[in-house]
Parts: sequence; C-alpha cells; structure tokens
Amino acid sequence: MNAAPLGRSKDSDDAKNIRLEQARIIYAALPLSLAAILINASVLGVVFWDIVPRQANLGWLAATFAVTLYRWVVLRGFRSASDASRERPHWRRALGLGVVLSGILWGAASLLLFPDESMLHQLLLAFVIAGMSAGAVTTLSAIYGLAVAFLVLSLVPLIWCFALAGNAISDIMAVMTALFALMLIGSSKRLSQMILESLQTRHERRQAQETIRYQALYDELTDLPNRRQLLERLAQEMSRSKRHGHLGAVLFLDLDHFKKINDSLGHRVGDKVLQAVGARIRFRLRQEDIAARLGGDEFVVLIPEVGDAPDIAAANTEYLAVELRELFREPFVVGSHKLHLSASVGIALFPMEQEDPEDLLQQADVAMYRAKELGRDNVQLFLPSMQAAVDRRLEIERDLRWAIGNDELELYYQPQVIACGQLVGAEALVRWNHPTRGLISPADFIGIAEESGLIYQLGDWVLRRACAQLADLGRASGLHLSVNISPKQFREDNFVERVRTILAETGAPPELLTLEITESLVIDDIEQTVQRMRVLKTLGLSFAMDDFGTGHSSLAYLKRLPLDTIKIDRSFVLDIESDPNDAVIVETIIVMSHHLGLDAIAEGVETHAALAFLRSKGCERFQGYLFGRPEPFDEL
Repeated sequence: MNAAPLGRSKDSDDAKNIRLEQARIIYAALPLSLAAILINASVLGVVFWDIVPRQANLGWLAATFAVTLYRWVVLRGFRSASDASRERPHWRRALGLGVVLSGILWGAASLLLFPDESMLHQLLLAFVIAGMSAGAVTTLSAIYGLAVAFLVLSLVPLIWCFALAGNAISDIMAVMTALFALMLIGSSKRLSQMILESLQTRHERRQAQETIRYQALYDELTDLPNRRQLLERLAQEMSRSKRHGHLGAVLFLDLDHFKKINDSLGHRVGDKVLQAVGARIRFRLRQEDIAARLGGDEFVVLIPEVGDAPDIAAANTEYLAVELRELFREPFVVGSHKLHLSASVGIALFPMEQEDPEDLLQQADVAMYRAKELGRDNVQLFLPSMQAAVDRRLEIERDLRWAIGNDELELYYQPQVIACGQLVGAEALVRWNHPTRGLISPADFIGIAEESGLIYQLGDWVLRRACAQLADLGRASGLHLSVNISPKQFREDNFVERVRTILAETGAPPELLTLEITESLVIDDIEQTVQRMRVLKTLGLSFAMDDFGTGHSSLAYLKRLPLDTIKIDRSFVLDIESDPNDAVIVETIIVMSHHLGLDAIAEGVETHAALAFLRSKGCERFQGYLFGRPEPFDEL
C-alpha cells in the first residue's frame, strides 16, 4: 500500500535536487553576467547621451543599476545560505524575478533608446541587445523557461521597433532579429537539454554512490548502522576512551524465541517486528549513543561514556540495560497480531584489555549467551570466567569434531528389565573417551553438539553403531535396543531415508530397534512428527516417548502419536518414596499408559522400595542403577 507514495516522494526529492542544481549553475554564472550588464548599460548611456532624451536615458540607467544591485544582493544571500536553506523555493523565485526584470529593462532599452533618425545607432543598440541575449543563452539555459523569458522580453521590443521604422533596411533588420531570436531559443533548448541530462546523470551517479555507501554502512531493514559501521565507531570510541580515561559500554541484545515468530507468522511479520524493535531502541538512546543491528534478531547499543570507575560504569550500564528491557514490556502490534517479546542482554565495558572491537563484541556476545542460559529476559555483565567457559566450549567442539571421525566415541548400554529381573532391552548412551581428559560425560558435550550442528554427525554415528551391534546380537536374542534421536536430527529432510539406508547396510532387525524422541520434538511440529513416525513404523521400528511428564503438551498430543512406550522421567521416580506428588504423577502415568495400550518404563530405579512401589502400581519394565549402570556393549 505504501509503495506508490514512497515512489512519488523519491521522485519529488530527485526533481527538487535537480532544480537546486539548475539554480546553482545560474547563480555561479551571475557575477560575470551582472558585470556585462553594467558595462553594456554604461556604454549605451554614454553613446546615446546626446541621441535620445536624457531623462529617458537616466531613468533607464537608474532602473538597470537598481535591478542589477538587487540581483547582486540575492547572489550574496544565496552564497552565504546553508545547503539546507538553498533548497527553499525562495531562492529560485528571487532568481526568476531578477531575470524577468532584467529582460524587461533590456526590452525597454529598445523602446526608450531606439533612435529614429540614426541607422548607425540603431545597429549599435541592436548589437548590444543581441549580445546580451546571446549571453543569456549561455548563462540562463540551465532553466529553459528563464532563458526564453529573457529572450522574448529583450528581443520582441527590438523587432517591434525595427518593424515600425518604415524603411527597407529596418524591415530586413526586423526579420533578421526575429530569426536570430528563434535561433537563440532553439540553441537554448538544446543547451538546456544537455545540461539537464548532465545533471540527471550526475545525480544518478551520486545517488548510486550514496546507495552503495548506505548499503555498506546501514542495515536495509531497520535503517540502523550495520556491523561494519559499528566496528568503525567502536574503534574510534575505544581510542577516545583510552585518551580521556573514561569507560564506555557495549550492550548486546538478542530477542528471546524470535524464531517462533518467523516460523509461525512468517518472515514478513518478523521483519516488521525487527523494525519496531529498532525504532524503540533508537528512541530511547541519547544522540551520542549508537544502536546497530548485526543481523537476524541481534542488536548492539554503543554507549560512548558511562563513568570513570569500573563499578560506577557497570552500575550505570546495567541500569540502562534494564531500561532497554523495559521497552519490551509493551506488546508489539503488527497488523492483527499482538506480540509479546523479551530480550537477553549482555554487557561489556571498554577499554578493559580488549585488543580490538571484535574482542569487545565477542565479550558482550558471551555475556548475552550467559543471560540466555540463566532463563532469558536477563542482563549479564561480562566476566573473565565467562570467556574461560566459552574457550572450553570451543575446545570441546573442536575435539568432538575430531572424535566423531577418529573412533574416540563409544556406545554404552543401560539395561532394561521386566519385573522378574529378566533383561529385555537396553538404552544406547554415547560416551567420549578423550585421550587427555578421560571419559567425558554426555552432559558436557551433547548441548555443544546441538548448538554447533555436530549433532547430525553424532546422531548418525550413534544410530549406525547401535544398528551394527544390534545386527551382531541377531533376532534370536530378542533384545531391544533404544537409541535417542535429537529433534534436529529427526527434522532433517532426509532422516527417514537415512534410517532406511543404515538398516539396510548394517542388517539390523528393525523390529528390535526403538527410537526415543522427546516432547519438544512433538511440540515444534506435530504434523511432521506424526507423518515421519508412521513412515518409520512401516519399516518395523518402535517409538518411545523419553522423559515423559517434563514437558507441557504430552497429554494433548499423546493420542495422536503412534507410540509404543512411555518412559517415566527419573525426576519423578527418584523421590517416589518421600514425595506424595511424585507418587501420584507416576501412578497416573502408569494407569494412562495401560488404558492407551502402551508399555511404561520407569527410569532412575535405584532402590528396592521404589521398585516395589512401581510393581504395586502395575509398572512392568524398569531401568536404573538397581539393575545395572551403563556399560560397554561387550559387557552387556
């Protein structure tokens, strides 16, 4: 809806700029033109002193000098005006008025000074007026209308005077002057077109340069400075802070759960939200502060001066960060959608031994991720310990990438038994035997694998190794193996085909393989999850819902999912003897699973009392330290 008005506004601005350039060209040529007027007027006044009535001569000279003075005053005013002031229509109107008055006076010269008796003086007058007209073509053609006005006003009276003289030579002069006027008007038009085309070309080139510069320094969506301009300003402010001994701050804002807006409402709505966020942040800041967008839903605020001492600077910056978070308390209205957002904010002060702006941004980014880890909608100040944790994560990510391809990983299996103690299955759990750190817990690297994208390679490795070992056991063993599937892995477009390929290549019996999924997978996209589960079940696989009861939507989706097993989360089982609420939850899950025709496996069974309670409530399958810890495949 806004495209047309915006387009018209841009066209209007372009035309305004070109009109300003046209006026500037004429104003630039005006000093020489005014000097020529004064010289030629003076010459005519002296030559015609005894030829025409002196009163007419003096009156014409006085008017000419007065108009010339007016045009000189206008020129001085234009030169001293600011660029913004020169864009006012006043200067163009004043310029036009001076040209018209000058044209009238030169036309009046023919009427007042034309000598009826002296052909020589007639020719001199015609020569001077023709010269002024030719000069007008050169100086006024930037605005074609002004040039034509001057030519008509100055030459038509001369043609008229020659035509009334009543002799053959005068008639010839009238015709020649008329042809001369037409020739000047035609030349002025061609020159005007050339000037206009040149101005348009130059204006388009300047616009293109400005566009390139804008795109290089500003974010196109929000009109905020981009990363490049931010880094330039950061470098300047870091140097200035060192010289003057004060501290500045960088605030790194990341919108919480913004991806859900893009996924559910589309990127168009998401873009509108980002624009609104940028506008709110910019409105809150001082003129010397800078708000920038790095990309996605990440914004950075640069505060050049927040205090002279670290404790004061930290307190002032945290206060500002809280105020920025308050900007998100009011919902964002986009069309018919009222959206509630929050932001996680990381703070880094400078100069604090950062080597360059990139280091400063990284510190603020690290603090922001710490704020997300603490529950989001949070503010965190960067501490050196955070950087140590980040360095450790990066080191783990690098080593894990090596480990996946170099056989440093191993699958352990935790037994699953029935009430009589018979082994009926096992859950595959990946372990990392690091050459220098020893055995690393999955809690220390699974999350990193998820964030870095290594979970795809890791998940493939686990599934392939488990299927190969299941094939070694064979169908005769009757032992079911369970493999945890990451939501990211499950949502890959070719996940079903890869499972089919791995089963075929390893020869694993699919009826003895169970894939364990989590509630978060179901919540993200129930339709896709159900469809893929059904396709995989046609291959013979089984499905278990892992960590059941810890999510928010299990009951709503449970009846739609083609599940075979529910795994009761260990957090309910561990305190089943001392916490009545846990006992009621566990009993409810067991009863519900029976009514739905599903098996129930209780995780975290570590005591005989817990086992007795679970058996009394009808649970028939168990997993926990009471029956065995995770162990290598050969020991299973």
